[in-house]
Amino acid sequence: MLPACRRTVLRVLIGCLAVGALTCAAAAIGNELDEAHAIASLRQGGYVVYLRHADRHKGPKEKLDRFSSPAEFADCSQQRNLNNRGRAQAWDIGVYMRRLGIVFDRVIANAQCRTRDTALLAFGRADLEPRVYDPAFVAQVLSSKPPAGSNTIVIGNDFQFLELTGIQLGRADAAVIRPDGAGGFAVLAKLELEDWREAADRPFLW
Repeated sequence: MLPACRRTVLRVLIGCLAVGALTCAAAAIGNELDEAHAIASLRQGGYVVYLRHADRHKGPKEKLDRFSSPAEFADCSQQRNLNNRGRAQAWDIGVYMRRLGIVFDRVIANAQCRTRDTALLAFGRADLEPRVYDPAFVAQVLSSKPPAGSNTIVIGNDFQFLELTGIQLGRADAAVIRPDGAGGFAVLAKLELEDWREAADRPFLW
């Protein structure tokens, strides 16, 4: 038999664990609802998606910025390009979005090879824009409403989005943005590649 004081401590600990589990479950359900709402909103149009480029090779950081020349951006031999996994990720993102019926009027990509290739593999097109390096330019795009029934997608790096929102995006992660058309925006949800896949496999839920 455990002494009464030890039994009391155990009961308190078990109660705390149960509350913690319920809190985690509630947070997970909340995230799922946010993701479902974000994907349903994209199908209606009027939103912006910020997508971080897919997985890349390791290597030294490029010396590129928004003032670099087109020739420098086009020289992929000096850049950390998509690896095989990243190319597959980019292709899959495009497949899942098409299956979900999500339409984009503009596909804006940073002019780096890996952001450009992510856009081309996923969407088959890209408006190359070196100003995606500039958080102020990204904020302008995120706050601008796309035409009715369509969306805008921006393919960039993690730094700019982190600077604007404090949200860290992993490679091939995306954020769904609701622009207010007056210089502001709200982040509806952060989506990983697996979230797109699950949504595409269950389109009747979205």
